[in-house]
Amino acid sequence: MALLMCVALGQAGLHNIKPRPQQMGLLSIAPLVIDGALVLTIPDNPLPSEAVVRDECLAQLTALMGIPPIVVPYSEWQQGQVSLWVGTPTRFPDLMDSLAASQIPGLGQIGNEEEYQVLVDDSIIYLAGSDQLGLQWGLMSLMKLIAPVNGVFTIDRAYIRDWPDFAKRVCTINSSVRIQSQLDYVDSLTNMAYNYKMDEIEWNDPDGGHPIRSDFAMASARAIRSKIDRRGQFLTFGVDRTALRVLDLSWQEGVPIRNEAMTVGATYLTTNSYGINVANGGFESWSANVPSSWTMYPASSYATISRDNTQRHSGSSSLRWANLDPGYDLDRTVHQRLYLGRHRLFNLKLWVKTQNFSGKLRLLVLGDEPVNNHFENRRISLTPTANWTQIEMDFSIFNEDTVSLWIGPDVYSSGTLWIDDIVVEPLGLRNMLRRDDTPLEVYKQPGNILMREGVDYSVADLNSPPTDDYIVLPRISRIAGGQLTQGNSVTVNYYTAIIFQDGRETVCFSKLEPLEYYQRQIAVLDSALAPDGFKIHINEVTLAGYDPLCLSRGLSPGQLCGWHCNELAEIINARRPDAPIRIYGDAFDIWVDDNRCHPVETSPWTVGALQQLMPEIEIMAMSDYSTNLDSSFAYFNANGHSAVMAYYGSENFSEAVNGAISARKAPNCTGFQFYDWDISVTNKLLDFSCLGWNFGPFFIHSPVEYSARPDTVSLVFEAWADSFRINQVPSLTAKSVTYRFLPGGNWATVTPTSLGSNRYRLQVVPPANATSIEYYFRATDHRNQVRLHPPDAPLRVFSAALPPAGGNDQFEDREYSGGILPRVSGSMIEWDHVKDASSYEIHWCRDAGYDQKRQSLVSVVPGIQTEFFLDPQLYDQLDPKYLIVYARFKK
Repeated sequence: MALLMCVALGQAGLHNIKPRPQQMGLLSIAPLVIDGALVLTIPDNPLPSEAVVRDECLAQLTALMGIPPIVVPYSEWQQGQVSLWVGTPTRFPDLMDSLAASQIPGLGQIGNEEEYQVLVDDSIIYLAGSDQLGLQWGLMSLMKLIAPVNGVFTIDRAYIRDWPDFAKRVCTINSSVRIQSQLDYVDSLTNMAYNYKMDEIEWNDPDGGHPIRSDFAMASARAIRSKIDRRGQFLTFGVDRTALRVLDLSWQEGVPIRNEAMTVGATYLTTNSYGINVANGGFESWSANVPSSWTMYPASSYATISRDNTQRHSGSSSLRWANLDPGYDLDRTVHQRLYLGRHRLFNLKLWVKTQNFSGKLRLLVLGDEPVNNHFENRRISLTPTANWTQIEMDFSIFNEDTVSLWIGPDVYSSGTLWIDDIVVEPLGLRNMLRRDDTPLEVYKQPGNILMREGVDYSVADLNSPPTDDYIVLPRISRIAGGQLTQGNSVTVNYYTAIIFQDGRETVCFSKLEPLEYYQRQIAVLDSALAPDGFKIHINEVTLAGYDPLCLSRGLSPGQLCGWHCNELAEIINARRPDAPIRIYGDAFDIWVDDNRCHPVETSPWTVGALQQLMPEIEIMAMSDYSTNLDSSFAYFNANGHSAVMAYYGSENFSEAVNGAISARKAPNCTGFQFYDWDISVTNKLLDFSCLGWNFGPFFIHSPVEYSARPDTVSLVFEAWADSFRINQVPSLTAKSVTYRFLPGGNWATVTPTSLGSNRYRLQVVPPANATSIEYYFRATDHRNQVRLHPPDAPLRVFSAALPPAGGNDQFEDREYSGGILPRVSGSMIEWDHVKDASSYEIHWCRDAGYDQKRQSLVSVVPGIQTEFFLDPQLYDQLDPKYLIVYARFKK
């Protein structure tokens, strides 16, 4: 008997679909040819969502093919032209019946959110979707199957069944829309997310809750919101970031400054200097190419520094980093431990020089273990080539007295950098809070005698314009006739608002006014843009738990933050009771090591924060912050919270991949979220969306179909894994085919033979009594991810009928009585019509005689067709001169 096998060729279109479909394959090597307008068939009386899909089909197909499709309601559709049927199960049942008739497992039944199904038949293209998004995602995949060939368009005869693994694939946009460039950025990222099949936009616009916006900003925001809504995507919106900015500077956390030593002058008080010694701050002393009193970690970093006796700001030498490798990702700063005294403000000064430098200068003030609080952590951009320039940084070490000072080039910097003359000095009075709970106290010394404001001294703000409750540059002046006289020594206690990392402000979590302001913002936002959900935009919490108002409550810094955020959630619930709420996870995750400047003695400071939140709040499990993402998911789950895996786009993409692996093990993970502030990293967005859709391994399989009983059943499939931007060769560690013959056969699992190019084959001899075969595939990749094909096997499996040994009763024995050698013209073959032929089979016949039916069936075309196009990839693989055509006849 003849051996028939299904070949997997011409699959370029399927390979081009991203995110990768769950289930796909070719039905025929011969594509469907479209010569003219496509007939777009939709349900009668289209719903608004169906009208959107219709218009999307018209726009995309017209842009690609140059000819607008002809729109026809289903009740008026007639056979005869190539048609595209588009609809959902409830609105287009005949479409679903046609898909089911293909007998491809799963087609015709939709059971997943955002699922779509595509089937390209010999004259009709079927596109079904669970909803509007499913239909739109299906259209995007279908477009990858269409290609121009010799003046006409072809569509690969393929099937696709697909849906996302995770219900949420979130693209974050952090921008206002005040000016055209901001609008262009927001619009571009919105379109990008849609084209990459991401179903949610999280838009954090600091202007979103402002009652007064320019006409341009409001019109732009509404236009973006309308686009998201029209596409059927979900919009989550966040307003002012309460960990970065406050509306009123007096709302900030008050950090105590104690015993600031000052001297009474003729009119006002001046800060006393006192001995703060940065040992070898001028880098004059060296030993074995190491500057005395300075250390580096790791030790290999010492190779990046040297003493320079020619380039120096003062003295005899400076410290130089030369020929820095931009690929070096370890620390290259020099460190020194300093005793400074607690509850003080300081000013750091140093001189820097650069030559062809690219990167940033890092200045870190780090607390001792075990907490390692980051009292200041700044990265400063430098001019690539510049002479000696002074850099300054103000900082405090809060309630600690000893810190380590880290100074040098940040990771990934290149070029040459010099530093010299590092000094630390008292800063003096700054950013003084004048609230009832943050008193100013001036004591005359000796004797520690409390002075009276308005009698012994007055306070003014040298900053313009001055404010009553927040003094940027305080000046304390003595009042004539009071107890203070010139030359007196005094100590000053007050509360300062620390501006951390050159701009971060933290609201006092115990004040009522920030909550009232947030309530107004949510009302404005909801009225103007009506988002579907809300984001509480609070992360990188700088400090909490220092001022008297917070201390009086007896809560830890974590509990204070959690209580405040839960109050924000209650405000949202009062306005929109059913709206979902999401929040950054770093302030609520005990597996995050980001202590900033919190007054805690053990790490992490976040203990107690999560327990303050209502369980309905969804948490961002942040791959760039968590030290153990599996444990972060488990911690959120144990406290009743769902979570999304959040990836910061500027970080190495391996964090996203590892996060995807953790997410798939977490029962409470609802989706993936990409966030950043830099549009240059959005080139990673497509791969990130793929992680949340189908992580692999991936399959392509053309279901077998036999018109005569085969001597051997040959099951061929393609399977592969993806590198996802990581410098790691993807591979499959295991492949298998599970099959059984019916009736009565038992399931058997066998490792297939490799055919090369990610293709595999299993050949088995059917038992004499077998009437059909059922089978499915399994693959495991190098990340230990396992997939089945069909994806819901063994509930659904591929199957093929095995005709009786006597042949197919529907066709006469003379069907293969003679082969036709076609005429070849480039990538097209033609042949003369054979009278009464119902169809033609096209076979690959290299190295074999032309008087027999051959092993490789390429395509079957209708009897009215006497030509066949080879798409470009097929043309590269099958030389047309080895094709032969057989006419088939019905009885």
